Amino acid sequence: MDFLIGQKLIKQKEFGKALKIFQELKKQNTDKRIDFYLGLINFELNYFEKSIYYYKKYIENEKNSFPGLLNLAIVMQTIGKFKEAKEIYTKLLNLNNFDVRPYYGLFNLNSKNLTTNLFENLNKIKNKKNLNLYEQGIINFLLSKKEKKNKKIVNEISFLKKSHESIFNLNYSYNKSSQFYYQKIISKYFDKIKIKNENIKNISKNKINPIFIIGLPRSGSTLVESILTSTKEKISSYGESHVVNMSLIEQISSKIFNKNFDEKKFKFEVDLENLTKNILNRYLDYNHQEKNIEKFLDKSLENFFNIELIYKIYPNAKFLHTFRRPVDAIISIYQSMLPDLSWTHSLEDILDYVDSYFKVINYYKKKYPNLIMDVNLENFTSDNVNISKNIIKFCNLTWSNDILNFYERDDLYSKTLSFSQIRSKVTKYEKNKYQEYFYLLNNYKKKFSWLNY
Repeated sequence: MDFLIGQKLIKQKEFGKALKIFQELKKQNTDKRIDFYLGLINFELNYFEKSIYYYKKYIENEKNSFPGLLNLAIVMQTIGKFKEAKEIYTKLLNLNNFDVRPYYGLFNLNSKNLTTNLFENLNKIKNKKNLNLYEQGIINFLLSKKEKKNKKIVNEISFLKKSHESIFNLNYSYNKSSQFYYQKIISKYFDKIKIKNENIKNISKNKINPIFIIGLPRSGSTLVESILTSTKEKISSYGESHVVNMSLIEQISSKIFNKNFDEKKFKFEVDLENLTKNILNRYLDYNHQEKNIEKFLDKSLENFFNIELIYKIYPNAKFLHTFRRPVDAIISIYQSMLPDLSWTHSLEDILDYVDSYFKVINYYKKKYPNLIMDVNLENFTSDNVNISKNIIKFCNLTWSNDILNFYERDDLYSKTLSFSQIRSKVTKYEKNKYQEYFYLLNNYKKKFSWLNY
């Protein structure tokens, strides 16, 4: 029973609670799967050395375990051990060259890893019958990259469209619920939330000084995160933990995901005391050893929707808004594989989300101008010394010249698609990188006034 409860908690992203269950199971049980789940949980909680330890322990008993080896490779690439990750992906191909996951892993490490022979293998897999949605999504995504390399844009976009459709349908119910939340709830009610129980007594408001990086994906957030975690304060980053969003949705889900939901009667009410407890406990899951989160970093980009609630809970919070030219961000997002973000799988949904983003972020920049600092990616890449100094000052951290050598750190990690980009010096912004794709947006220029190019 405890095993099943632990698995359920993992699915619910309650990793702290799941960790306690599997740690207890480890003391009482010889089931080797426990090591696999401890590897998974520790990875999610950013305890990478422990994750590696448990995955390797699991693989000792299950030498050719595809899930165990695959997850170990992902941990290795996250912490920058690319050679080790490539060796594992290659081993997985030798075990089963009809499984698409190692191809995707090799591509993420370096697009050059996908040789002509490997693309021929992918085409063989593509011609198999009964491919599942995940396989269809990954294969079409990788084939789009081949067409992009060959500068065949029409073919590239055709493969991309098929890929996005498959990945969206893979988690159709979740994605539809997520889209409903973004399109019908938070984007319409973010400035109309009724807050109950504002007298919070369970945290010390004056001691906790969190930093939130907000904005759109592919806009420099991982770069800024790497700089902030390179200061002498050594602040912890919880990455894209989605703590606030999950806690908020958990509180209102019974109302908004009810089959009898009536938007006309809906009132967005939040019990701030309960929300605060939930958020604090989730953050403590990422730091359960020290129990000290007086200063931490959260890079859950969707938190621009939650600025008001975060400010109520953490009045000392700082918000870094990373951004780039909207058209560049839109094309970059569409060309990326972001399976956990429901709104990234069609240009229409991306544009609607970006429209909401502009409405919300502009509202909060006017309401709380001293809380939010803009970080323009293009400007940052051309003047990273001065802008990084401004970022550090805004966050009340300590500047040093070593900060811009973040790419040399042994403890640098990233779970995002930027995991390899942050391993080198800051390079200048490519202004015309997406120019040839702008035609895809021509039909939307009248609808969105901000869509200028």
